[in-house]
Amino acid sequence: MYNKITFVALSLTLLVGCQKPTPTFSFLPTQNTFKQNESTVNNKIDILWVIDNSGSMNGAQQDLKANFDSFIQDFVTKGYDYKIAVTTTDAWRSSASGVVDGDGDLYYSNDDRAVFKDHGFTYSDPNSPNCWQESRVDTGVSVITPDTANIVDTFKTNAIQGVCGNGDERAFQSFKAALSTNLNAGFLREDSFLSIIIVSDEDDFSHDENGFAGYYSYPGLHSVDSYNAFLENLTGTSGASKRFSVSAMAIWDQDCVAQQKAVYNSTQIVAQRYGALVDLTEGIKGSLCGNFAQSLLDISNNIIQLSTQFFLDREPDVSTIKISINGIDVPIVSENPSGNGGYEYNADSNSIKFYGDFIPDQGATIVVDYDPVSFAE
Repeated sequence: MYNKITFVALSLTLLVGCQKPTPTFSFLPTQNTFKQNESTVNNKIDILWVIDNSGSMNGAQQDLKANFDSFIQDFVTKGYDYKIAVTTTDAWRSSASGVVDGDGDLYYSNDDRAVFKDHGFTYSDPNSPNCWQESRVDTGVSVITPDTANIVDTFKTNAIQGVCGNGDERAFQSFKAALSTNLNAGFLREDSFLSIIIVSDEDDFSHDENGFAGYYSYPGLHSVDSYNAFLENLTGTSGASKRFSVSAMAIWDQDCVAQQKAVYNSTQIVAQRYGALVDLTEGIKGSLCGNFAQSLLDISNNIIQLSTQFFLDREPDVSTIKISINGIDVPIVSENPSGNGGYEYNADSNSIKFYGDFIPDQGATIVVDYDPVSFAE
């Protein structure tokens, strides 16, 4: 007869990155109790927005600003410990990436471009923004946390990064520069989940040289896999237990290309490389031509789902798993007739994921009961 194992996770303890242990012999029921001090915030999520600030991006930035509430609502209502920062797709030009910026662009002549943004821009004619109309608006907040005053308004200001940035969009190289420079030290926490969200109407063409290389056959183009490897090394995690994801609000089909070109009369393309990294990291693809609010909500839900995994100590007999949150039974998501979520067992990572209305709040008590598939040796 199998041992019965009960896991009690108090205060939404995250066991991210745990490896499946070598079993030890025991005939007695096993109980693992995970307790978190009330003074310790335990569900840490660090979010970096990479915003395209080239000439055709005013509409997308305004859409992000208008719909940000749908993204942030669950982080606030569930009481998560988050950090939010903004960089741009031309942050690769900073000294942090080995390229010293000396072109004297407006507001940037003495600025390291990889530093997280503590400001945004407004225009005298917002419907037809031009660089000579650009006025800087300072928030003084480069990293937003739950303690930030006016969280939503602060992000909405920082999100408008203008249309005067460089047209050589290198989102991957830019997030690497922003996450590598000591000028942003302290943003990424050792035990946090890192989410990168790209907002762009182009694609990534990261490479070592200064010159433009906006075509996929360019021999010096950095591989998508190299940036997945960078994130693995940065977080110290990989595979099913990784603690990072990349999502993108971008263009995914030719219909959207045509729609964007009709509005902006500029170069937009299907985001092949963005899509490849999103798929590698289990992120979300949101369309610049779709429902912006719904896409941002989908990205938010995905981040929370990936960041609130519970990694089990033993391999369970899946048919015996029973889960409750604050004493309320949680259904299997695929068997829930209400369609409002539930839990899912992930065999690859030996973990439990929660979905929909059953994503636990900070401070929730989660109990997982199951029979292991074998005795501990």
